[in-house]
Order: sequence, then C-alpha cells, then structure tokens
Amino acid sequence: MVQVKQLGELPPLHKQKYTYLILGGGSIGVALARELTKSRKDFIIVDADPARVEALREQDYEAIEGDIGSYRVLEKLPIKGVEGIFILSSSHAANVKALEYVKSHTPAPFVMARAVDLLTIDELYRAGADIVLHPPTIVADEALNELQKMELHGASWQLMSYIKSLDAGQRVGIVVHDNPDSDAFASALCLRTMAESLGRSADILYYGMIGHHETRAFVNLLDIPLVHIANGVLDKYPVIALVDCNTPGKNNSLPPNTRVNIVIDHHPLPEGAGLNADFVDIRPEVGAASTMMARYVQELDFELSSHLATALLYGIRTDTNEFRRNTSAADLNAAAYLYGFVDKDLLSQIETPSMSPEAMDVLGVAIRNKKIEGSYLISNVGFIHDRDTLPQAADYLLKLEGISTVLVFGISEERIVISARSKDIRINIGDVIQKAFGEIGSAGGHQKTAAAQIPLGVFSGVKDRAILMKLTEEAVTRRFLGAVGMEGQAE
Repeated sequence: MVQVKQLGELPPLHKQKYTYLILGGGSIGVALARELTKSRKDFIIVDADPARVEALREQDYEAIEGDIGSYRVLEKLPIKGVEGIFILSSSHAANVKALEYVKSHTPAPFVMARAVDLLTIDELYRAGADIVLHPPTIVADEALNELQKMELHGASWQLMSYIKSLDAGQRVGIVVHDNPDSDAFASALCLRTMAESLGRSADILYYGMIGHHETRAFVNLLDIPLVHIANGVLDKYPVIALVDCNTPGKNNSLPPNTRVNIVIDHHPLPEGAGLNADFVDIRPEVGAASTMMARYVQELDFELSSHLATALLYGIRTDTNEFRRNTSAADLNAAAYLYGFVDKDLLSQIETPSMSPEAMDVLGVAIRNKKIEGSYLISNVGFIHDRDTLPQAADYLLKLEGISTVLVFGISEERIVISARSKDIRINIGDVIQKAFGEIGSAGGHQKTAAAQIPLGVFSGVKDRAILMKLTEEAVTRRFLGAVGMEGQAE
C-alpha cells in the first residue's frame, strides 16, 4: 500500500519548483493532470482527501494531502515561480481563500478557479481569478456545440440535395437585402458557386444601391456578377433564394407575397412572421451569413477557391466589425478555416480602396455644409454624379468628436439620395430612415447604416438650383429630426 504523506510532513516541498499547481484532485483536476502529462508539463496535485491522493499517486501523479482552505497548508504551497495555478476543489470557501492567498503572495501567475454554482462566479472574478470554470455550463455549452454541428451537417447536405433536385433549366435568383453589404454579396456568391457546381444556373439579385466604397471595391476586385432588380426581372427566376434576409418585403423590396424557396440568414425572423420555404436555415446565434456559408463549405468538403474564401472571410469581418460585435465561436472557427485559403494581396486591396477625386470633393462640401443638432450631424452636398460618394462622406463625419449620428444627402438623377450612419446604441438608424422617408421613397438599412432614395416629385419643376437645394434641405432635415424625436429643432 502506498503511504500518503501530508503537506505538513514535507518541509522541503516549498523549495521545489513546479510549472503548475492543481489544487483539487477531483474529476476536473485529474482530467487536467492527464492533459498536462501528455504535454510533458511538471505539476503537483493537492487534495484534502487521503484516499483520493493515494489513488492519484498510484497513477504515478505527484500528489500530496492538504486542505487548501487552511492557511497552514497554503503557506507551504510551492507557488513561487509557477506559471499557472488551478483552484478546482468542490468547496467554494476553500477556493476563495486559496485564490486570495495566491494573489496576495506571488507576482500573479495565471489562475483558474472553479465555481461551484452560477452565483459564485462573480465573487471569484472579484477575488482575482483570470478564468472562472463552471463545469455544468461547460458541459451544456459543449453539448450545444455538438448539437449545432449535427444540425449544420444535416442542413448543408439538405441544401445541396434540394438544389440538385431542381430541373436543370430552373434558374435560381439569389436575392440579398436592399443596399447590400459585403456579407450579403459573399454569402450569395457562395450559394451561386455551390449551385453551379451541381450544374444549376444562378444569379445574384439586389435592390437599392451599393453604398459603401469598400463594398464597391469588394464587388469589383472579386468580379462578382450582379443583376439589379428592375420591373420584370423576377419573372425569369422560378426559384428564389433569400440570403442575409429572411422575409419578403422586410429589409428587401420583394413583394410581400413572393414565393421563396430557400432562406439562409443570421437575423431573427420578424415577430409574428412565418415562412413557407422548401429550405430554411436561420441562425441568429452567429454574427454573419458568411459564417453559415463557410461552415456549409467545410461540412461538404467543397473545393474552395481563393476568391470565394477571400469573399467569405471579408464578409465575416465586416458584419462582426472585425470580431468586436455579435461574434460567436462559429464565426471565429469559420474565419480560422477560411484564412488558409484567402488571397492576402486581394484582401489588402479590398480593405484599402482609393478615394476618387469626386469623393474628395464631396467630402469637402459635406464638411463645409455640416449642421449639428445635439449629437446629430446633417450635411447637404448639393448635386452629385456618383451617389456612392455619400457613404464615404458619412463614414468620415461620424468620426468627429461629439457626433453619434450622421445624415448626408445630395441630388442625383432626379432623386434625393441619402446616406446615414450611427454609433448611437439607443437607435436603429435603419428604422429611423425607414420611418422618415419610407412613405415617399425607398428606404432602409441596419442598426448602424442606412440609405434612402426619394424622387424629386413636385420639386422637379424648380429650375433654380439654389432654391431647389434649400427646399430639399428643409424637407429632409424636418423629416429626419422628426423621426429621431427632435421635431422642435426642425422648425
């Protein structure tokens, strides 16, 4: 029988040096010890149960008996010079005492502490833990992760089976949301590529305009074929897919009664909405539609070109704001998978598109003509040829100190063209622009970006340009400030 020595019987122990200390030799501690052994790391386990310590030593682990809730034991721990300490006992009081002792007696190695229930997590963080481990939560998260993998595997094969079942002559129209961004186009490009790999034809369709200069560079550099939706265009497509949006007429200009066959989106369904599509995959837990498409490709072991990988990675980065917004483990895993396939030079060109001379001129006019109401900035840039210069100006003005929301507008092709940006968490700028201009034109967007186009209507008969600009400015400003609840300022 192996003799178990107690910590108090080992005076030389504090002179020995270990890379890691495991305080608590239960199932979690043993699992950790097993992994450290595989990595050839040196460590020692401390546990209060003599029988458990004996069992650990019989498995060739270096283990000693000691109650980590006792200062007499804590004082003998060889904590000096260790890289990491794992406090994993089943006693919350003992874990807190050990954590506080470690943090007050050593130049702070990495410390992981176990929470015995959800209510104790915050206390352990306050006591100085770098990571708090709650085993039931970890088990639940892992189970959910495995469930999602199974669902994704099934969804990817169902999607390909459905596309394959279509008649060869049935052309698929892939519709993205109005005024689409890089995530929408990348996702649609992936679906188009998958369809064509099965011998089915598909086109990417969109309403509105391509507003952001980086999105324009994205489309041009990747040579993405697009079809702008006009009257009669949809009649050519017996199969309709919605990508990065999920309901006809919501965030897209499809007629609300449009029959949709495929829906792939990461936004939740509008409240009360229902779908009657042949294939539906909606995953609000992920940050980008491109993540879903990348995972399809990965599950199917689909041949991935550098162009498609570059598009999907940029789509993920765009919609998650470089992984700072609504980012899940799925987004990070998809990005890691794609990164090995991307064209780094092409990605760099997309990220740093040049600014045209007209864009520079419009920006200058926007700065000179800016009007500020509280944290709102409105600027009238006059007559323009390239309406895509407006989003660039709006992006720049949003960086000004004290500004939370920007609206820039001008006149192009007998229309008032509007671009809006916001970093105010209290409002959804897409909803604001829809409320302000949806009844008199085409309007919409997202939480932080939006756009609108309004026919000049009765103003088209005004020949004096100065008067026309003054009239449109008064109308746009009044409607916008009214929509954000500043009616008094619009007088």
